[in-house]
Amino acid sequence: MTRRFHSFRAAAIFSILIVTFVLTGCASLTRPHTITFSEADMARLMNQHGPFERRLLEVLDVRINRPTVRLLPQTARLASDFEAVTTERVSGKTYQGRLSIDYGLRYDDFLQAIRLSQVHVNDLRIAGLPSPQQAGLHRLGALIAEEMLEGAVIYRFKPSDLKTAEGRGLRPGDVAVTSKGVQITLSPISR
Repeated sequence: MTRRFHSFRAAAIFSILIVTFVLTGCASLTRPHTITFSEADMARLMNQHGPFERRLLEVLDVRINRPTVRLLPQTARLASDFEAVTTERVSGKTYQGRLSIDYGLRYDDFLQAIRLSQVHVNDLRIAGLPSPQQAGLHRLGALIAEEMLEGAVIYRFKPSDLKTAEGRGLRPGDVAVTSKGVQITLSPISR
């Protein structure tokens, strides 16, 4: 009788362990996962998708490149400094400068990409310009830079990666800036 009791008890414990394992496995399938990009990763991604270039009114060519990236977890944003190069098309004269911005990030489901959002220019300085022109350039340049960088794609998911995530019932969603880096949450697909 004791032998039968021990066999029954072992089978019951084994069954409980299997049920616990299965439930834990199911829970992990519905729990969100994250992908984290460090500051260095973000600078590399920004650099890969740059330089950002725009021709303005067929008069001025603007190029923004060589970004640095800083995490601003307290405001859930990032900050970047860029080299700014402007060239007058008529005279061919080139001016060097610096552009400092802060911005958020968002996932664009249609493009399957991470994009800059709510870009704000903090400073724009072009060397060699007199003070009155510098002030006017700062106002106009800030608007141009914000429009130029708003929505810029800095990371595009590979279709194969999205298909793999989808096969596991996950899809990209929220993008958060933390002290560890930029975290992209892979959340369960709503069915």
